[in-house]
Amino acid sequence: MTVRHPKPVEGVGYIYFGYPALGLSVTAERVKDDGYCELTFRQRNGTDENLIGTKKEILTGTTDGKIIHQTGIKLLSTSAMDSLAKTLKQKSNETPWPEILTFITGETIRIARKGEPVIEVTPSEDTTLEVEYLLEPLLYLNHPNIIFGDYSSLKSVTALSIGYIVQLPFHDNELGLTTKTESTKVLYLDWEDDQTTFAKRLGGLERGFGNGTMPILYLHMTDTLSNSVERLRQIVSDRNIGLLISDSLAPASRGNLNDTEPAIKYHAALRDIGITSLTLAHTAKDQLTRQRSVFGSVYFSNLTRSIWECKAEQEVGEPEATISLKNIKGNYSQLHHALGYHFTFNNSNNTISIAKADLRNTSLSGTLSLSLQIKNLLRSGAKPIKDIAEALDANEASVRTAISGANRMAQKGELTKVGDSWGLTQAVQQGAMPINQGAI
Repeated sequence: MTVRHPKPVEGVGYIYFGYPALGLSVTAERVKDDGYCELTFRQRNGTDENLIGTKKEILTGTTDGKIIHQTGIKLLSTSAMDSLAKTLKQKSNETPWPEILTFITGETIRIARKGEPVIEVTPSEDTTLEVEYLLEPLLYLNHPNIIFGDYSSLKSVTALSIGYIVQLPFHDNELGLTTKTESTKVLYLDWEDDQTTFAKRLGGLERGFGNGTMPILYLHMTDTLSNSVERLRQIVSDRNIGLLISDSLAPASRGNLNDTEPAIKYHAALRDIGITSLTLAHTAKDQLTRQRSVFGSVYFSNLTRSIWECKAEQEVGEPEATISLKNIKGNYSQLHHALGYHFTFNNSNNTISIAKADLRNTSLSGTLSLSLQIKNLLRSGAKPIKDIAEALDANEASVRTAISGANRMAQKGELTKVGDSWGLTQAVQQGAMPINQGAI
């Protein structure tokens, strides 16, 4: 029998082969570079060409025909493919299975390995270094972003607030966050909590913002992100998702997070999904330097474009909390000043309210830039560099550089020398050159 082989149809996460003359369709899914994939064979009685390869079938990989066989297999394994041909022959003796499987193997491997095309990039006069944000200053558009912090630092509530603001979009928010003009749909991937907790938080935030009910897509996750790419790509495509929130990094990656492989696989998955992402992560602390970073391999940080550290100040039993978001890394922009927000949890009316917060007189003032900490300290009067460093628990050389280094505070007219001390200039004291309050 002469077989007319079809042109493969590439979908999101699958490759489709339709053989209308045979009443047969084959779908290859979860295709890997090493040749492993999952094959689904469907067949129906009759050979009506209008029944095979319809738009519905191509888009969903399903037909009204019955599944005659489904398997996970190494396409490049001769013994495995010979065994599959024998199994399929028992289903349909007249179908030339070896020829069909050979064609499907060759086309599937070719498509899986072709990669992205080479593109010739020519800079134009309109090219600028201006950064494009999904939510300024927190989220670079179409790049991976991370917020990390300790347990109970309110990362999840903060991330859900971001999702609400982006999807609404909440242009006139009073939090100093700039949205796109159009709504960006959000998908929240949850490895830590459940739908009930998510719904309670979302409801509380909606009432707090006072802009009405707005559903956000939620997915309870069990498998790793890298093992869920095909499914997520399909959801992102079908639902026009623009922001993926991943809560949180450790269960989404698994394995020994100090190894490079989980980090590389996680970011490869994000790259494959191809949209703006916000990942929540826990904190690793270097006990010698007291530097805080994303828990796990340095590659989690290296492959992320924007990183913010989240800290919280909250008294035990109090329904209020203040958080700081400190910009640790920004590949495409200068580091931003720390952001401060105050959360109020009102159980009587089930409301979560958020407002900008002044971090200067809180335990979170240390998240402000060193120059801002120095100016805040000197509001009470001039001080020697040694005393400034001691009061701020900072390195004396760093304080000296911040004050008198090239293009630093003294050069900008913010500080002036008073004997052996440094104090605020008259312009700063009188408000002509205001002290940043720690929330943009």
